[in-house]
Amino acid sequence: MLISALLTTLALATGNASAFDLWCFYADKTADGVFERVEHCAREEGGAIVFNPEYLRRMQFGGDGLAPAGLPSGWRWVRPDGRSVSVLTYDNGPDEFEEGLARGRRPEGMAYYDRRLNLALATSYAWAEPFSGGLAAVCTRCVIVPEGEHSMVVGGDWGAIDRQGRLALPLRPDAESLRRELKAARQR
Repeated sequence: MLISALLTTLALATGNASAFDLWCFYADKTADGVFERVEHCAREEGGAIVFNPEYLRRMQFGGDGLAPAGLPSGWRWVRPDGRSVSVLTYDNGPDEFEEGLARGRRPEGMAYYDRRLNLALATSYAWAEPFSGGLAAVCTRCVIVPEGEHSMVVGGDWGAIDRQGRLALPLRPDAESLRRELKAARQR
């Protein structure tokens, strides 16, 4: 870690911004929060994203201490210390926090992250919707099909989990019946 920090400092001091080979898209506080796309913003290192300190300092962080950043691999939520997590893209931006959790993907399935960017819940489900009323719809064996700018989730077996990841409503092949049952459960 110390060697990496020294190399980063040396790269910046010698003007070698190419040490950061990824572009990013972020709200620049020095430009009144206007989103800007910049080159040499970040790099991948050991499976994590490391942000160029120059651009990290310029990111506009919200009241929750987080800033959105778009990279070639997708959207991330970023903390001022540079820690970030990859989350789903929702409406041309990062997945919003619903009931304090944002969704992301892991090799094993869907995950939920809290506002401190800690992994709050890892699941094995192929898809998971945001939590609402303490429950989230999930599916196994479903497929995500692109449809223009958006995507649809089709097929599979659908159920609902609670915030501990326990199946609160059983899996079934009929997503519509799950939606009706889920709506009723949220109203209780």
